[in-house]
Amino acid sequence: MKTRTISAWALGLFLWFSAYSAFAAAADWRNLSPKEKDRIQRNYQRWEKLPPQDKDHLRDEWNRYQRLPQDERERIKQRYDEDRRRRHND
Repeated sequence: MKTRTISAWALGLFLWFSAYSAFAAAADWRNLSPKEKDRIQRNYQRWEKLPPQDKDHLRDEWNRYQRLPQDERERIKQRYDEDRRRRHND
């Protein structure tokens, strides 16, 4: 259950960070590399294909994450980055 919760958090954070990156980068779209543009477009397409209940769940998780103290958010981000590096190296 703990692994599933962490996985849900990681996926939610990944999708929301990606969506946030897309919105933040909209004004600078021309300055993005083709690789960055492709990543943003793929993440947006993934978001659009999600069922409404999954989107609602991810929004709820994002809001819950935003209410966490900054140090807790940093710990979660570090754990996510470590897991991501470990998966990439496997």
